[in-house]
Formats: sequence, structure tokens, C-alpha cells
Amino acid sequence: MASAKSKRTQKKKLMVAAIDFGTTFSGWAFSFDHDYKSDPTKISCKQWNSGKNISMKAPTTVLIQPDGHTLEAFGYEAEDRYAELADEEEHRTYFYFQRFKMMLFDNKNLTRNEELEDDKGKRLPAKRVFAMVIRYLKDDLLKESEKKLAGGLEEEEIQWVLTVPAIWTPPAKQFMRECVIEAGIQSQNLLVALEPEAASLYCKYLTIQKQKDGNAESQVLSSFEHGARYMVVDAGGGTIDIIVHEVCTDGTLREIYQANGGNWGGTTVDNAFQDFLTRIVGRNVMKRFQDEHKDDFLDLQREFEVKKRSIKPDLKSKVKLKIPVSLSDIYKDVNSKSVMKIIEKDEYLNGKVKFMADKVLFDSNLFKNLFSFATDHVTEHLKNILHKEATANTNTILMVGGFSESPMLFEAVKETFKGKNVLLPEDAGLSVLKGAVIFGHSRKDINVRISQYTYGFKMYGPYNPMIHAKEKILVKANGEKEVRGCFIKLTDIGQILSFNEISRKHEAFPRDKYTGFSFKLYASIKKDPTFVYEEGCFKVGEIVVDCKDENGKIGGATVQIMFGGTELEVQAFLLSTGRETKATFCCLD
Repeated sequence: MASAKSKRTQKKKLMVAAIDFGTTFSGWAFSFDHDYKSDPTKISCKQWNSGKNISMKAPTTVLIQPDGHTLEAFGYEAEDRYAELADEEEHRTYFYFQRFKMMLFDNKNLTRNEELEDDKGKRLPAKRVFAMVIRYLKDDLLKESEKKLAGGLEEEEIQWVLTVPAIWTPPAKQFMRECVIEAGIQSQNLLVALEPEAASLYCKYLTIQKQKDGNAESQVLSSFEHGARYMVVDAGGGTIDIIVHEVCTDGTLREIYQANGGNWGGTTVDNAFQDFLTRIVGRNVMKRFQDEHKDDFLDLQREFEVKKRSIKPDLKSKVKLKIPVSLSDIYKDVNSKSVMKIIEKDEYLNGKVKFMADKVLFDSNLFKNLFSFATDHVTEHLKNILHKEATANTNTILMVGGFSESPMLFEAVKETFKGKNVLLPEDAGLSVLKGAVIFGHSRKDINVRISQYTYGFKMYGPYNPMIHAKEKILVKANGEKEVRGCFIKLTDIGQILSFNEISRKHEAFPRDKYTGFSFKLYASIKKDPTFVYEEGCFKVGEIVVDCKDENGKIGGATVQIMFGGTELEVQAFLLSTGRETKATFCCLD
């Protein structure tokens, strides 16, 4: 993570290009500056062809050639190509990755050297795989945008935006930033947008546009009047990302409760289905099915994805799902009997599941139960947030993200919060992506955020016998007693932070023979931690400051961190001249 100074650019941005790197689906979008000024919602998005229908996003699936460095295919093409290779028994030397973004979720020990394991247990550096996806999306976007603008644009004329969950830690954000750089986008041309914030911006502009067209939806529109408070629930494949906003007098948005959420996204339903199917046929049968019939397993995944989006809470009839015949054949080969014979002897499954040639009938309640983990966790979490004093008078819940389009999740939230307006905006699945484009044009529309953690430096502190153990004492040459590993607080968890708010300044001097100094930045879920090694604390990164001036003299410097943005930034100033000096902030080892 670079200093704030290195991110400044001078050339006017003529286009904003956004990449939404999702757990299950990814996509890109862009708009030109002149289009944004006339209509903020005039945004171009990629349409992906799955072979059977058109989708606005593609599966985050990567097929890499045996050399481990060359991208063979991405998205639907990667799935289809891998199935073809499997049919010819040529797939084993290739690398095949799906749904790998979640490795960054709540990873307090994240490093640059993380590896990903593919479906066969083969490993590649995670940064390489992430960068391959971003490079593919970047190149695809540029190819399409050039069709609409003769001559194309220079690199400095494009503002790139990458979306990340608001609940991610600074190291995870830096990991993604470095992947973007590896993919060929310069750091100074990149903004990081928080996913629920981006969705909130899109919904705001969408309602304004509807009003202009004479087709206003009063429920949605009232959510964006001055003083209105609303919650954004960004339900994606991996995570549920939640933020609560209030509309200011100038139309900008302020966060009133810190970003939060959890790993209760749409993939939990997929996992529940696969676990259920495995329980019926057995692990050995399921593994053989996945290994020997890649194309059939892919068809089953796609079939379930479509069915998952159509299931409703009031469904009474049985759910019909196409199941490849090969699965039943393998079961019979392994067990010398049909799968139906086993089901008939199972008290729980008998009458609720029926295999018939290439399809299976499921009891509707049994199928709806696959959603229980996600819906129960989401609704309970939302209850806890809306009971907080800070979120009082929050009367609207905006459901965005691909998983929000599932009637099971949407209706669960609606039923739980009958006294509130629970709304599914137009293009809910694209709200984050389109909102990221809007954020790139006008990032100051979010002017207040809430600190997710208590942040502080790891430093020596004065000994206090009331709180410090004697074994922590370090006696200085002058006889003063200090304690190492103290948490010297900069911000409080839950603190209101204005856009690019600057922390208290800390002054320091290099030790003998050094030309600079460093600070370690820590975060905690506690309001007042004493030491950095307490439970709930974790290292965020390290700040390194150069204390040599233009004449080669070495002195002290002051350090300050800018909070309130989507990423933390650092600045340092020499005490001797007051001039800004080089300061780097690194969150990864």
C-alpha cells in the first residue's frame, strides 16, 4: 500500500472502468465521462454467453495451461473447455480453479506467498491466479470500450475501480491491489470501492433517473430523501456485506454503523446441496462422479444454479432437478444396487427423494431447507444491527447482489422485518458493479465512514503499576521504566471518520546509524486494548519513513494516517523542513 502522495494523478480521466471480482461470478463495466454527466446510470456491461443463455456476469472459473503461467480460458469457456479436456483424459496436467476469492475472507495471517489448490490438489501462487483473472477482465473491457471510442484512450485517461467487500481487512485489500498491478494496471490509476457502498450509490442514482423519466417508485425514492436512513445488504456468493447509510443535506451519504457481515453467501446453499447429495450416494460415488464425468458435474452445477434462483418459500410441489444418468450408473456399479433401493430403506429420505432416469424429485421442504443456514444467519445478524442505538429510525433495507435475487433470501428478510421497507432494486445483481463505475466518477459521494476497528501503533509506553505486569518492564539508561508492545491508540472502533480524516500525528527519530524509522500498525475489535498481543488484536502492517532531507541530513519526522477512505493511507513530514518525505505502508509479508 503506497503513500497518499504516490496516488495523485494529473491527467483528466475520460473513462471509468470497474471490475467486480466475485466469489462465484465476476464482470466488468465502464462509462465515459461525458455519458456520466448526462446520465450517471448510462453504463456499459459485458454480456456473457453460457451456451444456453446470456448472463451479465461470468463464473469466476479459471483454466490454466500445464505451464502454470498461461491462461487457457475464463468463465463459461473455462468450464466447457475443462469438460472437453476431461472427456479426452487430457485435463490432469491443467490447473482448474473455482470460487477461490474466499481465501481472503477474515485471513488475519495473509501473505504474498499464499497458494491456491485446484480441484486435483495441484497448487499455484494465489497472486498469479488472481492477476490472471483481472488481466483477462481488463483486456476484455478495453477491447469492448475501444469499439465505442475511435482511437482508444491513453492509460492515464482511464480510472480503474476494483470492488472489495467492506468487511475485508487492509491486508486483503492490499493483496488485491497488488494483483491489479501485476495484471498491468498502474497503482495510481486504481481506486478500491467497497461493495455495499457502490451498490448504495447506484441505487441512489437509479431512483433519481426514474423520477426524471416520470416513473418514480415512491418507496425507493423516499429512501434517499434528506435525513433518511437505510441499510444495504449486499448478498454475494461468498459473503453478506452490510452497511447503514444516512442521506445528508447535500445528497451525499454518511455511514452510521460500521461495515459488517459474514460468510453466509449463496455458496452455502450450493455446499448444502452437494453435502445432501453426497449423503445419499456416498463420498466414493460423488468423488468418482466428479473425477470421471466433469461435463456432467458441470451440467449439474449449472442446473442447480438456475433452480436455486427460482425456489420460493410458498412452494408446495416437488422440485424437479435434472441429474446426469452417470451418477446413478456409478452408484449402481459401486453398490450393485440402484440408489432408489437405498432411499426406500431410509426413514428420512423415503417419500422425499425420488430418482427417475435423468431427473430427481425432491420434497419442497427438504429443498428449501438448503437455504436455512444462510437465511437464519442473515436475518439474525440484521436483527442485532437494527437493535443498535446507532441504527435507530432505519426504515428501509435495500437487498442487492446476486444472492438477493433468490426469493428464499429476499422473502426471509421481508418476513422478518414486516415493519420496514424491504426492497430489491432494479439490476440488484449488477448494483455493485455499476455503482463502482459511479464511485469512480464521484468518490466523494460517501463523506463519512465508521471505523471498523480500533487502530493503534505498537510502541513502548510508560510503566503503569496499576495495569502492567512487572515482567513487562524495560529499564532505560536514565532509569525510566517502559513497557514494550503497548497499543498506542489512533482511532476507536465505531468512531466517525470524515473523508480522508487524518489521525493524530506521531513524532519519532531514527536510532543510531539508521536513516529512518518504522511503526507497526495494529487493529483490535476492543475499544481500549492495552497490548498488541491481546486477544482480538492483529497486525495490520508496517509504516517505514525515510528521514533524510535533500541535503542528506537525518532528523525526526511526524507520521499521520488518513482514515475515512476505502484504504488506509500514510503521510510523513520532516521536522527540520516541514516537507513531506517518503513513507510506505505495507500490509503484507
